[in-house]
Amino acid sequence: MEKENQNYLEDLKLYQYADVAGRLASDKKTAIFAKGALEKLLEQMDPKSRNLADSFVEAAFASEEGNKIAISKNMEKYQNALNNLTVSEFYDVRKGLLKKSEEYKEVFEKYQGQTVGSIMKKYEQSQKIVNDKDDLFDEKRKEEAKKTIEKLERIYNVISLLEQKNYFGLIKGATEGTFDKLIGGLLKKN
Repeated sequence: MEKENQNYLEDLKLYQYADVAGRLASDKKTAIFAKGALEKLLEQMDPKSRNLADSFVEAAFASEEGNKIAISKNMEKYQNALNNLTVSEFYDVRKGLLKKSEEYKEVFEKYQGQTVGSIMKKYEQSQKIVNDKDDLFDEKRKEEAKKTIEKLERIYNVISLLEQKNYFGLIKGATEGTFDKLIGGLLKKN
């Protein structure tokens, strides 16, 4: 189990730019920068893996469909790694984003043994039950869902915000090369 979690930690770090690429690709205004995020992902690979991946990446970038597939597959790896981390492991990975990390550690410890994915899933399912407009759930089930939301809302929002903060911290590195290429290309035109 420890070895498996170590793989999730490694994958989270390696594929974080895939998450950035996916978010950038989802908006027309930022989609042009998605390729730069994938290039940052490649930079993080060890040289042997990068040599192998270069030809696949070149093929993926050859078409819009290939680009979408590359982003999607790598985003899945990031999400899988994130979802399988325990809340304690998530804290260890993201505590550098917190100004008073030791002061907040106890909040994360309350959810010890639970994974990020299980918390996110329980919270989001409970939200759907509470917000049900089709009366698919009885009042008892809705009350249980409200209690789940109350119990998980704080940690759910903290995890979401830390992921957002991490994303915004990675944006500059993911977009810088693309900005340079675009600006340089425009300046070189006669």
